[in-house]
Amino acid sequence: LNAFLYRTGEASTKFMIVYASNQPDQFDWAINDRIDEMVEFGIPGYDERIKMIIQYIDMYLSNPAKGGKPIIVDDDIDEDIIKSVAEDTEGFSGREISKLAIAWQAAAYGTENATINKELFLTVLKEMKHSKKQKRSWLTQGEIDR
Repeated sequence: LNAFLYRTGEASTKFMIVYASNQPDQFDWAINDRIDEMVEFGIPGYDERIKMIIQYIDMYLSNPAKGGKPIIVDDDIDEDIIKSVAEDTEGFSGREISKLAIAWQAAAYGTENATINKELFLTVLKEMKHSKKQKRSWLTQGEIDR
């Protein structure tokens, strides 16, 4: 901490430090004093969740990373289902939505033809919501209020 505080004691055009935290209130006062600008990234809204779900279906299912087998996305996963999932993921962080898409991918790879249909899509969502609820139950009220 002392070396960090020494290096950040004066303004510099040679480097920039970017902090990312789910708990910015945990930063030491001396660190907070050196933060010139803060930007909060809130929980994605409905329209943002729709865009993220579409992006992640493409990224993790239809066109997975190099070497990944493409997943067959059934036609029953349509715009209405995506809108429904966007509604059901209210309160999810961007990371949680990404993890949901990765869970869809894993579930699809577990099928005979690497296929995901509406039923499997919604089952995985239900399981993720249950997991989120369980994790939340482990938190103290102070942690929840953050």
